[in-house]
Amino acid sequence: MENPDRLETFNREIRNRIAGRRSPRKIWVTSLSFCLRKAALSTYLETFKYERTGEMLLGTLLHRWVQENVDLEEIEFEVPLEYEITDGWVLVGRADAILGDKVLEFKLKGFNPENGPGSLDEMEEPSKIWKEQLNAYLNMAGLEEGYIYVFDRDGLDFRHFKVEREGEAFSKMLGRARVVINGVEALEQGKFPAWIRPRYSRECESCIFRPICGAIDKPWEKSR
Repeated sequence: MENPDRLETFNREIRNRIAGRRSPRKIWVTSLSFCLRKAALSTYLETFKYERTGEMLLGTLLHRWVQENVDLEEIEFEVPLEYEITDGWVLVGRADAILGDKVLEFKLKGFNPENGPGSLDEMEEPSKIWKEQLNAYLNMAGLEEGYIYVFDRDGLDFRHFKVEREGEAFSKMLGRARVVINGVEALEQGKFPAWIRPRYSRECESCIFRPICGAIDKPWEKSR
C-alpha cells in the first residue's frame, strides 16, 4: 500500500541533495521575531550566517565575557536547542546559558530618555522580542522558567527579569515558522512570497534584501 507522505519525504530529500541543501532544514528562533519574508529569503539563500550586525557582535562579546568570568558547576553556556516543526524542518536556537533548570539570556542595551527608559533602574520590563525568544527556548528545552539579564552598555551594571514558559505564545511562533516554510517553498517553485509583509516598517531600511523587494513591491511604502 502506498504512503504518499513518505513518498513526498523521499522526493524532497532527493531535491534537497540535488540543490546542495542539508536536511532537516533549519529556521532560527531569532529570525521569527522580525520580517518573515526576510527569514524565508535568508533560509532559501542560506545567508543567515552572513547577516550579523554590529549589535550582534557586541552581544557575542558580552556572552564571552560572562562565560569567562562565571565558574559554576551547574551552568552550561551556548546550549544548542532544536524543535521539530514538521517533517524535514526544525526550529533551532542557542540559549546563552542554562543554570540548573533555568534558561538565561544576556542582553546589552543602551539607554536614552528620549526613546524609552533613561536608565537601567527605570526599565520596567524587557522587550517583547526578547521575551518571545526566551519563551521559545523554554519550550524547546522543556523548562518552565528563565531570566533575561539586561546589561547597561555604558556601565555594565545589570538587572534580571523573570520569564515563565507560555505554550500559546510558542504556538504562535511555530505558526510564524510555517509562514517561512511556505515562503521558502514558493521561492523553490519560482514564485516570490509577496504576501509576507514586514513585521516592523523600519526593518526594510537596513535589510540586505531591500534591493530584491524594491524591484518587486516596495513593502515599506505599503506599511506606512
